[in-house]
Amino acid sequence: MAKINVCWEGNMNFRGYDSDNREILMDAAESYGGQGKGTRPMQLMLISLGGCTGIEVGHILNKMRVSYEEFKVEVEGERAETIPKVFTKIKVKYIIKGEAVTRQKFEKALKLGSVYCSAANMIKQACPIEYEYELNGILYKYDDIELNSVG
Repeated sequence: MAKINVCWEGNMNFRGYDSDNREILMDAAESYGGQGKGTRPMQLMLISLGGCTGIEVGHILNKMRVSYEEFKVEVEGERAETIPKVFTKIKVKYIIKGEAVTRQKFEKALKLGSVYCSAANMIKQACPIEYEYELNGILYKYDDIELNSVG
């Protein structure tokens, strides 16, 4: 079981420590008294999703022996207007460049990676996730129904 610790550091600042004692500073929005000293927790959730899915897709591309020169993940989240301001929709965009990366290979890695990405599988229980990718400068929507199903 993973165990983390979160310690208050004054005002609205909290420092989180993972199970290997690596740390991250969190702070509330200014409207809640935050001072912009750390990442806001809801943004941290989007960062976690981007990292998890990027790791899984990258790992599968590596196993397929598909080399790439650039790989980024952008994640946007729309939030409810009322409290609790949960995410109502999330969009994940992969940006990848490499001569060896084809549309077919990337979509295979994306589909397989979605099976293994724990963060995406948890989040999609609460709200839909849309996927798209930019491969060597060309934008594609990814509409695999299995990735987008909720509940």
